[in-house]
Amino acid sequence: MIHGTITIGCGEFAAVERLAEICKIYKQKYPMVQIALHTATADSVYDMMNQGLVDIGLFMEPVNTEGLDYIRILDSDHWVVGMKPDDPLACKEYVTKDDLIDKPLILPTRRNVQSELANWFGKDFNKLHISFISNLGTNAGVMAAHGLGYPVSIAGATKYWREDLLVHRRLYPEIAASTVIAWRRNIPYSLAMNKFIDEINAFKA
Repeated sequence: MIHGTITIGCGEFAAVERLAEICKIYKQKYPMVQIALHTATADSVYDMMNQGLVDIGLFMEPVNTEGLDYIRILDSDHWVVGMKPDDPLACKEYVTKDDLIDKPLILPTRRNVQSELANWFGKDFNKLHISFISNLGTNAGVMAAHGLGYPVSIAGATKYWREDLLVHRRLYPEIAASTVIAWRRNIPYSLAMNKFIDEINAFKA
């Protein structure tokens, strides 16, 4: 029997669904291995991996993959904006940058992620009213449910929100986001960890 603990760090990504599929197959084979999930921003997870505190990291691109082995899940997420269900924007199928110019926005904390949004907004980015920044989407959603702003983020865990509290609409033109599942290269891992890496690579195949 294989025992041990594998620590996985990730944000609130749609790709966590893929992780769950990998974990389900793995746990059927190795039920005595405990998997510890740590939810945090990509920067925090990356730092914890370098300190040996996290074995596997899920990162939304762009991310520095130097020294990492990984698989990429292409276009695994999409950018959305959240609002209360009675908001005028909720009647729209998509939300454009013109819809958001005069709105109080809640943006992600990560600088390189903000750069993705700056590219999407173009010259209008400097006109935005950024009311909050938030490192994870859940608390940003609470602010939005109280009418304090419009969180712009990847869809991630938004499907688990109650639609009577908060709804989400995709940005248009659409922005897709890819995710990587990564681990440090050339590290002596436990048998439990090596078996998990095998499952990740089998999922890729």
